[in-house]
Amino acid sequence: MTQANCSPQATEELCYFCFKVLLAKLQGKPLPSQSALRVCWDAQPVQVPGLFVGWHTGPSGLRGCMGTLKPVELHRGLSDYALQSALHDLRFSPISLKEVKMLTCRVSILHSFESCSDPLDWKLGTHGVTIAFTAALCSFCPCGTCRYTATLLPEVISEEGMSQEAVLEKLVHKAGYRRHCSPKMMRSLEVTRFQTGRSSRRSSWDLGVGACRTVRKPSAERLRQTAQAIGAA
Repeated sequence: MTQANCSPQATEELCYFCFKVLLAKLQGKPLPSQSALRVCWDAQPVQVPGLFVGWHTGPSGLRGCMGTLKPVELHRGLSDYALQSALHDLRFSPISLKEVKMLTCRVSILHSFESCSDPLDWKLGTHGVTIAFTAALCSFCPCGTCRYTATLLPEVISEEGMSQEAVLEKLVHKAGYRRHCSPKMMRSLEVTRFQTGRSSRRSSWDLGVGACRTVRKPSAERLRQTAQAIGAA
């Protein structure tokens, strides 16, 4: 059985749970328990091969995204990365309570990790990619080296419309490497491909964690029509 078949599906319920976790944290309330996931699995804790949680405003406005490429228990992973991506992604300021109603949450469950035979041994639109390489810290001190790693999810690659070569160059810079990317270095990259199951959900004010559903008051005309209907009954 493949990793994809063993792993739970990414559904809107997982995004819903992440919203509940974030709202509880921002409102100073206890975080929701595993039972709040409202999905039917076995009694044993569910583990997934990898997990990312992202927060977005609008079609392309990223507000935070963090996760892991290692197996993680689903409830714990959702709770941890919902908060880390919202509050501790150093690329962005922490998400505030007033922003929550404008957010979309995206949950990606990673699976089918495979080492690539060469840096281009993966398909656009199908695979996400993680790279790793070792390089000198600077040209003046070649004896000192640093290990670099970076990851791009398949949905991010598709949204940005990049070529395979552009993806690899972006990953090298995302890893923190600021020197020239020589062809020799690019050929030496250690590349792992993976796939994702993903779901997204926009914020709604029916999350049940102290959020307020907006209730529109009936108009005077609507009240009059209702009273007439009752009188005629």
